[in-house]
Amino acid sequence: MRTRAELAVLVDLLRGPLREYVRETRVRMAVLVDASGQLLAQQGFSRGYEVTNVASLAAAAHAAASALADMTGARRWTHLHNEGRNQHMLLAPYATGGSDLILVAIFDRSTSLGIVRLFSDRLGERLREIPELRGGGSVRDASRFEHELEGGVRRVMGDHA
Repeated sequence: MRTRAELAVLVDLLRGPLREYVRETRVRMAVLVDASGQLLAQQGFSRGYEVTNVASLAAAAHAAASALADMTGARRWTHLHNEGRNQHMLLAPYATGGSDLILVAIFDRSTSLGIVRLFSDRLGERLREIPELRGGGSVRDASRFEHELEGGVRRVMGDHA
């Protein structure tokens, strides 16, 4: 789980790449969520969509697709595409070295699936370059955690040595 400060930094870092993705692809809406369904970034129009529901469902789809990939011996799933009458939806997972992110892009006939997928791949490359995503949120290395824990115990116990 990320702290509020870590989350605020991450949201700021994701805003630019997602804004550029929406501009390049002309999708109607794009959101980035983590594997738990936490909304991290949103760009575009969300009219007609409850964004928190989209985030939760994307996380569930990610978990299901990952389980199916494991069952079939696939390394991982690459994208899911749903074609509706007037709108399409693309889900794409990104392994960042820390935690997985999931892109949900909703688009209409003003752009093509090929363009959306091409720029989704490029977005994934940009996301993997963000150092804060590689650390897995608030996970700290063991020696730092142990040092901070010992210092806290000393303060509580009154031992300042």
